[in-house]
Amino acid sequence: MTLLSSLYQPAVPRSGWSTIQTSRYTATPASTSVVTMSDTSDFIVGDGLKYTDASGTFYAIVTAISANTNITIAGAPLDTGDDLTALYVGYNKIDQADFFVSGTYGDEVADLLAPDMNTYFKSQDATKYLVSFSVVHKTVDGDTQPKVNVKVNGSVVSTTDSSKGIQLSTSGTWVDNSAVAIDTATYDLNRGEAIEVNCTEAGVDGNAADLTVSCIFVNI
Repeated sequence: MTLLSSLYQPAVPRSGWSTIQTSRYTATPASTSVVTMSDTSDFIVGDGLKYTDASGTFYAIVTAISANTNITIAGAPLDTGDDLTALYVGYNKIDQADFFVSGTYGDEVADLLAPDMNTYFKSQDATKYLVSFSVVHKTVDGDTQPKVNVKVNGSVVSTTDSSKGIQLSTSGTWVDNSAVAIDTATYDLNRGEAIEVNCTEAGVDGNAADLTVSCIFVNI
């Protein structure tokens, strides 16, 4: 029984933030979304990422890995003119929240959850950061598709298309926010703050319908 017990102990899950040794990455980011790495063994696609530079602490998610070459992120843009002072990988740090707007949504510039769906979202959790979101709809506009952004505490987060956010595509086709098109002044969701979905530009015919918005957060 002792032998069996030792053999079948459950694996200990990865959790928390782990500091990446400075020898494993290049301090100057290769681009606003890429960190050059000599050793990527600490990372899995979908892990949270935290980094610091002279401007402060920022959060992102790992979206791609080129083995022992680089990692690609979505979230707070890296500053290619400001070296990283620390890099961390976050295990079990990702939350997802999905929002559905039934019926026509792209007929005017307006918030969608409270006015159209009569529903509200308020965070009851510790601070987290909206690093990415994706949108899809079932029914397309007959002409030009609407654009959608996500608001945290009343302010839009995506800087894509001059902060209009994402333009929808064909029926059932997910569209992601541009990788590092995130406003770091507005992406923090604190306890007691609300999320809203906003149609920032209506479709030409105004008949796009049945919208889903999927938000990805990194926990502190």
